[in-house]
Amino acid sequence: MIKIGFVGDIALTHSYDALYGAKGPHYPFERIRELLAGHDILIGNLEAPLCLGGEPYPFKVCLKTHPGYAEGMKEAGITALSLANNHILDYREQAMYETMGCLEMQGIGWFGAGASIEEANRPAIIERGGISLGVLSRSEVTIDSPFYASEQERGIAPLDLKELAHAVASLKGRVHAVAVCLHWGKEDWRYPSPDQVRTAHEIIDMGADLIIGHHPHVLQGIERYRWGHIAYSLGNFLFSDLDWRWVNSEGEVVHAFMKLNRARRESAVFSADISETGVHRVSLTGCRTGKDLRTAPVDNPGRFEAGMRVLSAPITMRGYAAFWSVYDELRIRWAQMRYQMKRARKAYKIGPYLIRKARSGAPARPHAEERAGTWKQEGRPQDDHRARSGTMPARTEPASQNGEPRAGSREQKHRQPGEIHRDLETLGKYRQKNHTLIS
Repeated sequence: MIKIGFVGDIALTHSYDALYGAKGPHYPFERIRELLAGHDILIGNLEAPLCLGGEPYPFKVCLKTHPGYAEGMKEAGITALSLANNHILDYREQAMYETMGCLEMQGIGWFGAGASIEEANRPAIIERGGISLGVLSRSEVTIDSPFYASEQERGIAPLDLKELAHAVASLKGRVHAVAVCLHWGKEDWRYPSPDQVRTAHEIIDMGADLIIGHHPHVLQGIERYRWGHIAYSLGNFLFSDLDWRWVNSEGEVVHAFMKLNRARRESAVFSADISETGVHRVSLTGCRTGKDLRTAPVDNPGRFEAGMRVLSAPITMRGYAAFWSVYDELRIRWAQMRYQMKRARKAYKIGPYLIRKARSGAPARPHAEERAGTWKQEGRPQDDHRARSGTMPARTEPASQNGEPRAGSREQKHRQPGEIHRDLETLGKYRQKNHTLIS
């Protein structure tokens, strides 16, 4: 019998940059190390590439992590990391390949991305004590940047249910348990959509034993379906406040800000016992990121369990689709109301500005640069959950038009002949034939 564990989004970026120089690579894991040490296998989602430089993709929030943090993740017990998300290519393919090299030098496995769709779809097979686990990773978020892999294009693995069914079936006879990591859902939504629930059930029916979700940046409920266990979102395991400005496709300055509120600070470690006969027992341990940016187990496990029951109970009820439709509409209206309140709070800045201009005899209309820094260019609520994470450029469509995230929108950028070979050479001596067996 072995114990495996899963954690949510890991993005040691922004505020963690200063912490690295002051505290070192092990500091963020100090208060959670004892809990993580109880697992034979530990898997997470690396939400930011490991690089110091690189050219960021335009029109999106770009994240990156100091490469030295790979040492901290290894010492904390991380066995392998999923790269199938909407940020691993933020600093182009060189940064992605550097990330793979950094992880391999520390003995940390990776999966969910590669130089082609074949490599991106390839599973990680991890063995401990004669018990083996097969892990697949897929992404289902709308990404306007060319991040999804194809036969000749580098990128991340898209969620294709037909392909995934074949991949799960091929693993069933080779490993004792199969886990599928999914990057999906709507950011800040506490409940998965009915489409997500149906997809998760279909994947369990394929033969998967565990489904681990991430991307919403908040905790969502868990579900037992047939023999399988589903954690729809494990939240932010290690994340920072984000404060980012970029110029969108219309030449406007866009300000994206994500503050770690109470919900975004909560996460969980999903644990499962596995033997030669499969998965036996699962458990969820609540965690919270403190203001010092260190994650630790929650002080009140009872309160955490009560909160998880509230998040989990509706998922299995017969009228869940209607419940989620009402919840979705309320979330959108609440975001719109907060946006209007934010504009109202900023109105006091406009009055004194106009008075000063009137007294000086200058034109009353603010300059474009000043508008971009005050009231005009603030991110609209309908764009927040997408522009903030870089899933697509900021636009002005109403919130009700935001469709469910899907893997089908992945336009590939044209490459010149031979460019893919230059991508492969970038990894150099750090990248081998893509080890799928982690011993």
